[in-house]
Amino acid sequence: MALFVAVFALHYVTPVDEAKEFVDIGAEANLPTWWNSALLFLVAALAATSALTAHGRTRFSWTVIAAAAAYLSLDEAARLHERLARPLLAAGLDTPTYPWLALGAAVGIAGATVLFFAGRSLPRETGRRLALGLGSYGAGALGVEGFNGWIRQNGPDYVFSAGLILEEGLEMFGCIIAVGAIADYLASRLQRSQDLVEAENAH
Repeated sequence: MALFVAVFALHYVTPVDEAKEFVDIGAEANLPTWWNSALLFLVAALAATSALTAHGRTRFSWTVIAAAAAYLSLDEAARLHERLARPLLAAGLDTPTYPWLALGAAVGIAGATVLFFAGRSLPRETGRRLALGLGSYGAGALGVEGFNGWIRQNGPDYVFSAGLILEEGLEMFGCIIAVGAIADYLASRLQRSQDLVEAENAH
């Protein structure tokens, strides 16, 4: 009975095409987009919290990371990067992949370079994990998406679909790595603070 109700609701209350679009990783303004944006916002919130508890260069590094993650969260929801295609389209230039990637790759590489140097003042293990997360995210957002833009025009649909899954998977994986790295960093700082308090109380 429950299965019948679920199937009825799927077909007659929520049209199948709309349900598919709601979970389509290749579409916009849907559940996967919200999830990616939320993950990036969580990275930004954790990095901002780390900045509040840090000092000197470390605080600056966490502030840079928080700002970058907040921008990426906004970009994921509002698709700001697609505006980078306007100059190329206005000039009538043809590209083998998505037009925005021509400028987006330069912006992404510049941003990754800034984040790399910002991460050098962080604890080594934290910096390594964040670099891994950044590499995974960049590989999906620039590398695989560039291939997807080309294969969408020239290749079979199933390859494009597989590319979309890989692209979004790498981006999500990168965010999850970053969340874990920053959460562990905050937990270790909290533990050290508790140890200091216990040591002072012992005396």
